[in-house]
Amino acid sequence: MQTKANRLWAGFWWLAAAAQLVFLCAVALRAGGAVIDNDAAKVYTHMMAIWESGSLVVPDWRYITTMELDCTTLLALPFYGLTHNPVLAFWCGNGVLLAGWAALLAFLVRRLRGGPRRSALAVLAVLLPYEFYMTGYWNMLFLNASQYAFKVMLPLLLTALLLAPPRPRRRDWGLLAVCLAGCCLTAFSSGIYVAACGLAPVLALWCFGWLKHRQQADPYRLACLGGSVAATLLGLGLQKALGIKTTAASMNLNSLDTLRDNAANCFIGFFRLFGAVPDAATPVFSAAGISCLLRTGLAGGVLALGLWCTGKALTGTLPRELAPGKYLLAIFWWNLGVLLLTDTRYGDPYFEYRYHLMGAVPLLVLAAFAAPTLVRRPVRLRRAGMAAGTLGMAALVLAVDTGAVGSIWQADGTFGVNARERELCGVISSMDVQDVLIAGESSVAEVCGALDPTRRYMMLMDMGEGGWMLGTWDGRLTDTDALAYQSPAAIVCSHETYENGGLEGSISGHWTYYGETADFVVLRTDGAPLVDGQPAGLPYGEAAIDYPNTSWYTWTGTIDADRRLHTDGAGGEVLRSPGLELYTGTRVTLTCESAGTGTIGSLQLWGTDGALLAEAPVPAGNAQVTLDAPAGNGTVLTLTLDPGTQAVVGPLRFDALD
Repeated sequence: MQTKANRLWAGFWWLAAAAQLVFLCAVALRAGGAVIDNDAAKVYTHMMAIWESGSLVVPDWRYITTMELDCTTLLALPFYGLTHNPVLAFWCGNGVLLAGWAALLAFLVRRLRGGPRRSALAVLAVLLPYEFYMTGYWNMLFLNASQYAFKVMLPLLLTALLLAPPRPRRRDWGLLAVCLAGCCLTAFSSGIYVAACGLAPVLALWCFGWLKHRQQADPYRLACLGGSVAATLLGLGLQKALGIKTTAASMNLNSLDTLRDNAANCFIGFFRLFGAVPDAATPVFSAAGISCLLRTGLAGGVLALGLWCTGKALTGTLPRELAPGKYLLAIFWWNLGVLLLTDTRYGDPYFEYRYHLMGAVPLLVLAAFAAPTLVRRPVRLRRAGMAAGTLGMAALVLAVDTGAVGSIWQADGTFGVNARERELCGVISSMDVQDVLIAGESSVAEVCGALDPTRRYMMLMDMGEGGWMLGTWDGRLTDTDALAYQSPAAIVCSHETYENGGLEGSISGHWTYYGETADFVVLRTDGAPLVDGQPAGLPYGEAAIDYPNTSWYTWTGTIDADRRLHTDGAGGEVLRSPGLELYTGTRVTLTCESAGTGTIGSLQLWGTDGALLAEAPVPAGNAQVTLDAPAGNGTVLTLTLDPGTQAVVGPLRFDALD
């Protein structure tokens, strides 16, 4: 009779877990591109660039933090190849990921020696969308690009593998190969982070047990330990060998001034991860207030359970069936120690609480695994505990899922997080342009690039004095040079920028009004947009162009609507570049128009030590002056004209010689 009851309970919880999986897939499918924030949009455009280039390492790509490979990117790639729809591709990839989450959690709990009911509870507890936010729980683990999913899954998989039976099966060796591939991939993509915060405590605890003669160092376990270290080093070495620059491993220790505030915000951040801290005044007995209380109870409960299990483990009184859960505790406490020591407030003004994911998910699994044990005796407590736990879990699921839906379909009628970008894409879709330049707002360019993959969206940075420079935080560097834009383009700016004449200067007189949205004005250039690339010179690619009044150039005379320099006849140095970046030998070409005959001046290249490296005479008439410059950074170009010479100086073109 007891076995039948256990099966019924297990079936009930697995049915609830399956319903949760279906719910997550259905909500994400219905929401579509409306849930794409600018962090996710970077990954969407990167995935499309990977497909187009045919390489995981896209040439001339600038990475903002990681290479974005240890997320849903690789799962979405084949679906994008089939559909050429990035939103659908990532939805399909996240569907595969959710199935992987369920399989991993069930496998892990079984290795912890838990039954089907505990496995289902773990799946349900982990796959609740506790917070819908750009760097929140739902978005980071199984929505959009799911940037933290594989990072959190790897330590859990390694734990399950180390808990394999004394004689591992063929399946265990196969899963080990998957784990090692994941260790290499995440090190290649995100640096040392996962190894330092997630894998290290699992390896350290196993080694401690081996030193205490509590477990055998058989070939399989040695392969798990040595293989994960070797795979991590291989990934790090590969990233360095390819010259890829990321900032994922950038960590700063807290100082005496920041340590106390960081510790307080770290504690609060754990509750924020579950959406337990409202961002505005919330009545206690409102639906939102009750939801916050339930989330607070969950976060506080799993913390209390973690403290209780830790105390029992340290005193040697932890129930034997909970002993394998020490690996999950180790991940939580190790990650917490890292967060207490390091400064994690560079993005969030309080605390980058997404970093708690590495420890919070194992703690949720431990709670689901341990809860049935804690209420087993006496029988009366068990029945009451089961009833209370079932009702509490049902209430939590209802509150969290309702809150998730309400975060997307908001009470004021707002749908999703990118309504203004969707409206802007609607206007752009009627234009006969392929390039769209967004003045001043990188997030708009990123989100629009994900929503509208048929066009190239790029940010324009206001450099002052009428200058606008192409820029990207996570994209192709070759797209940030003016030479890449030689046809009419759309220019988008805010109403305030448009009305205050913020576009006057380098691009004034070269556009016409096209339309507007509630937030933006849309213009269309009549030719190539005369904007600046970054930085000066040829830092990458095959060719680049700088104008006489490009940012950080100095000049004497006047600039016309086509950004040509008209000298005043005083002579002397009329144009000087900033320190140029030349990644290879480069041919520099300058156009200059003047009256008269003979030579009117010279174009000179100066080294960082002030030595003259090259010089070319400037003839009168419609001249093109060229000189060859060696690779290096910091060299300076100057144009000197004879007194009395009035000339019209065009742009500087840089062409790679190799």
